[in-house]
Amino acid sequence: MVGEQQFGNNPGDSSAGTVQKGSAILQKPFSLFYIWFAANLTIGDFAIGFIPISLGQPLNLTIIALIVGNITGGSLLGVMSVIGVVARKPQMELSHGPFGRIGSSVMALLQWGNTLGWLTVNLVLASFALEIIIKGTYYIFLLLIVAAIVLLLAYYGHEAIRRFELAMSVVLGILFLVITVRSLLDIRNGIPYVPFYKIPVYAGFGITLAASFSYIMAWGPYASDYSRFVGGKREKPRSFSFAFLGGAIASFWIEVLGIMVAIFTPNYISNPATALAHYMGQFFIAGMVALFLGGIAANAINLYSNGLSLNTALKRKGRKLPILLGTAISVSLGIVGYGNFYGYYENFLFILDYWITPWLGILVAHYFIVGPRLNGSGRLPRLYSGAIAYSAAILISIPFMYPPAYFQGPIGAMLNGVDISYYISFVLAMLFYTAINRISETGHKEQLSPVP
Repeated sequence: MVGEQQFGNNPGDSSAGTVQKGSAILQKPFSLFYIWFAANLTIGDFAIGFIPISLGQPLNLTIIALIVGNITGGSLLGVMSVIGVVARKPQMELSHGPFGRIGSSVMALLQWGNTLGWLTVNLVLASFALEIIIKGTYYIFLLLIVAAIVLLLAYYGHEAIRRFELAMSVVLGILFLVITVRSLLDIRNGIPYVPFYKIPVYAGFGITLAASFSYIMAWGPYASDYSRFVGGKREKPRSFSFAFLGGAIASFWIEVLGIMVAIFTPNYISNPATALAHYMGQFFIAGMVALFLGGIAANAINLYSNGLSLNTALKRKGRKLPILLGTAISVSLGIVGYGNFYGYYENFLFILDYWITPWLGILVAHYFIVGPRLNGSGRLPRLYSGAIAYSAAILISIPFMYPPAYFQGPIGAMLNGVDISYYISFVLAMLFYTAINRISETGHKEQLSPVP
């Protein structure tokens, strides 16, 4: 069973491990709305809007792809949030059920690497935006300022992050609303865009859908870290709804805004941050402040969950060491990788996302399909059932993968770069885990049946 306290007693976070239902720190389900709303008002979502425009895709199908991607990806975020409400444990500790302690540690290390990658991405982007505002300041100095702000938020824990995300949902909402109004004024006389179909329409649709889905889905390994603090009547359905709506609305909005900015800045389409600064003209500071604060809003969540993941993997290392280590590594990567940021980190994160969907599929199967029924000794050791289902799903999905900088799966290549491996691995992992455990349970019952 899980339930070890992750960080012990610490300022602003009275129980960072298992949360008891009577705890005074329990929040209303609506808190999940503004946490995920603020976390998705970032350059990451904004950059997704540049993808279909760079591929010359029609706007109507692009909007449909973004809607579908955010509904499906946001639903996974909502489901993971519900599990956190029920179990009241950090997200990666929930892997103990289907994977056992060893397998859970492996999953936690993967999430630790995932959060490190996103920490670095948002650290670089926030520092870059600040550099445009404060001209002539050394980049490394700005990097350290951003890192220090995020470090303080993560140190003071969930309550500090929750309050910060509430403030950012308002501030960032206003800033991006200003940019939205600007784009609406620009399109009054029409949209200066004609699709040029760099790739087939179905391929552009699939790539846009995969990018949108994978971005919001990638918040799944974080969800329970925040939903475990939720309490109140009708907490499960409302937790799903608020987490889903907060993430999906913000993500879709900013992706569409990215489309608009990309259309009006075709010469800067390779760098969304520079494109936004150019698009805003004399009001560029509003755009850069939005990117700066958006990076901090996302990174507060990244660093907090990074520490929780490391503690799940290595067992109670305290609060200070994990967040200091995560900060130090992300700062180092931000300094080393700044010169080739877009070429390296986005491909790295694209690869890293492949581990998430089969893991999510197994958690859905364990907590909603077979887990509650299979608590007897007839079940296979948890490490084996989870590991077998996970490994099989990953292996079968490899031909469907298409991260162009590293590997081109044969089916992904046949589909002109449309990567459907996320969906394949999710469904297969869920089915395999369910089948393995039910077969194990049936076999055990037959062994215990009296001989007639």
